[in-house]
Amino acid sequence: MNDFEIIFFILRSVIYEDAKSADMINAYAKKASNLPLVTKTVYGGLENKIYIDYMIRKLSAIRLKKIHNHVLLILEIGIYNIHFLETKDYATVDKLVDLTKAKNKKSTGFVNAILRAFIKDEKELAKIYETDDIKSLSIRYSFPEEITRYIYDFYGMDYTKAYLRDADRIKDISIRVNELKTNREEIKNLLVNEGFEIEDGKISPNGLIVKNPAGLVATKFFKDGLFTIQQEASMKAVEVLDPRENSKILDLCAAPGTKTTYIGEYTKNTSQIIANDISKAKNKLILENIDRLGLKNICLTNYDASTFIRDFENKFDFCLVDAPCSGLGVVGRKPEIRYNRNKETIVRLAELQREILAKAVKYVKKGGYLVYSTCTLGPLENRNNFKYLMENKDLELVQIDGQDFIEYKSFEANTDGFFISKFRKIND
Repeated sequence: MNDFEIIFFILRSVIYEDAKSADMINAYAKKASNLPLVTKTVYGGLENKIYIDYMIRKLSAIRLKKIHNHVLLILEIGIYNIHFLETKDYATVDKLVDLTKAKNKKSTGFVNAILRAFIKDEKELAKIYETDDIKSLSIRYSFPEEITRYIYDFYGMDYTKAYLRDADRIKDISIRVNELKTNREEIKNLLVNEGFEIEDGKISPNGLIVKNPAGLVATKFFKDGLFTIQQEASMKAVEVLDPRENSKILDLCAAPGTKTTYIGEYTKNTSQIIANDISKAKNKLILENIDRLGLKNICLTNYDASTFIRDFENKFDFCLVDAPCSGLGVVGRKPEIRYNRNKETIVRLAELQREILAKAVKYVKKGGYLVYSTCTLGPLENRNNFKYLMENKDLELVQIDGQDFIEYKSFEANTDGFFISKFRKIND
């Protein structure tokens, strides 16, 4: 299996079978002869798919919807390599024509003609001719027009452009120091001695930014549980919850357990923590991290968070609802998100979040605290649900750093886009 075949299989799985790009790259990593090229082409192809399809549409007499998925995928790989990686030699075309023979033999001439025509007239074909600003932005930054318009309608043009420009930028990896086993200065020095370039976090006192993260999880320090990988905005959600030692805590939508484990570290292994998530398949990963980090008193449950769980009623001093969301704040790390989200999806998710929040309020004791967070942006999932909580007579707002809520912008904070709000329960 050559690298183009690997790229083809990964992209097919991600685009047409809802696989995750990072998982697929990891699965094929040992088979690739040039893993950096495979990784760059997979992510680049996903990040530029709409723009690439726009250029293919100019060349093809066949409508894109009529082109076989396998053939379109090969064309997308080719255009990405030619235009973005500047591999304009015809050897690349020949390799992709050979791949077409294996996947859809009757289309070899079509693929050959399209890619060679693109090389000859690339400069003109790359130009975007659209009078509608939103449509033009959608093509240029390969973001679905419906989602682009959703962001624009609420935030305006300056925000939309900044967000789209930033969406594909590789964000710095941040790690969370496990203070049960070490401290920030100690792990910083250990990693620097191993050749890692480290900076102090800008948001979390337990955060460190790693500028060259390759090989990070292979270190002894990771395996021994001295740190875990977590973006700083995600850490902030737990710090806003500010759970106390010797308390009862519920992480209602816990997978993959990153915040759950931070709660355990934050409360120094003294609290009773329930980590609940509907997906039993993710229990193994959560348990592995609990063990690696040296955590105790964490119990896993697998209830549907949108249904009432009687055993949880009025039981918890602290409840974190990091709800299932559209993930528009993390597209830089998960580029495939943009292709399986639309306005209808966002509406459904906002309704699901509200159902979960209605139940979560019932699980918090009088005097207890509820934090609602998402890794997305837009009014439906964030501010509208914040207003829903504000209107609940059993809750009172707890300000965060002098604000009613925090809404991190990825293009300003160099972290995931994130929304965080906090409430105190005042009635049973």
